[in-house]
Amino acid sequence: MSRGTLRPSADDNRFVLRAELRCQDETDISYAFDVTPSSAFVATDLPAPHGGEVMLRLSFPRLLEPVELTARIDEQLEPSGPGAPAGLRLSFEPHERLSALLVRASDASNVAQRACRILFVEDNAFIRDVFDYGLRVFFAARGAYTVEHAESVQSAWEALQTTAYDVAIVDYYLPTETGDQLISKVRADARFSMLPIVAVSVGGREARDASLAAGADLFLDKPLAFRDLFNTLRILNLSGAVGTSTKKRILVFDDSPMVLELTRAALEAAGFTVAIAENLETFEQHRGELDPDLILIDVQMPEAFGDDVVLTLREGHGVRIPILLVSSLEEQELASRAERSRAAGYIQKRAGMVELVRRCKEALEVAV
Repeated sequence: MSRGTLRPSADDNRFVLRAELRCQDETDISYAFDVTPSSAFVATDLPAPHGGEVMLRLSFPRLLEPVELTARIDEQLEPSGPGAPAGLRLSFEPHERLSALLVRASDASNVAQRACRILFVEDNAFIRDVFDYGLRVFFAARGAYTVEHAESVQSAWEALQTTAYDVAIVDYYLPTETGDQLISKVRADARFSMLPIVAVSVGGREARDASLAAGADLFLDKPLAFRDLFNTLRILNLSGAVGTSTKKRILVFDDSPMVLELTRAALEAAGFTVAIAENLETFEQHRGELDPDLILIDVQMPEAFGDDVVLTLREGHGVRIPILLVSSLEEQELASRAERSRAAGYIQKRAGMVELVRRCKEALEVAV
């Protein structure tokens, strides 16, 4: 086994993932960068085991479902400079989901459908400037990202109340409160259960353990490998998820079995994956299982008014996906209910299934 220095390669299509290493009785949660379908650099102080193998688990929310691998240790890597982590260079049998992720990263025709919305929580003005500069250089296309800065736990929490972000990047050392306190607060709120959180710090193992214990998905040591992080953000924001169906998922909630079957037939014929629910219990069950991209809700139902359900989803559960009200009510009343409940819009049932499919495609930004 050779020794080298923990340095990234020059390949621009690399990214960073959460890495969990298991060796005999020892476990370490860290991060992997320069990931390929058959290799990775993992920042860790876990000693190289006898026999040269570790169990490796790679993952990242909305980007890669957990991949379990048996990895061989090729190199034990020394830190590249003061404060930089030590690590291991690992290789393993090629994995198809990692291959798909790499193809997705390198495909120039795979373009994000909207700007990546980033919350960067950092009190150091110089670091914020460097981050902004790196974003401008990496994301050459205008409008590829939006970034908002917060300098404290309080200001970050206030920002989260008004804006839906794709990812939060949180420094550990902040004024008054530390980054792990913000992460704990965010994770305790169901509205932000799906928000990927990347923690960063110069604090080493102590900061890493505290941040991950609080609920961070990933911890990175400063100085950051901006290229790897930015590429991860870019891939995270691309439409579709690796290892899952590319079909958009729609959940339909209506108390009429006939309407449900007609709606399902029309939407499935248009290429959508559809789940239907006649009552609140089934609706909640399907919402958890399907993870829908769009929800259609009838207004007048025995258990609850649809607009009240929408309001509960928005305010009580932090649901941000498009929700459309569907009803036979007059348009003025339906529009008023949609506005009050913060629905994305409404569809009158008398408009017919062709119009319903068109509106669903419009809400999902799918070509009509």
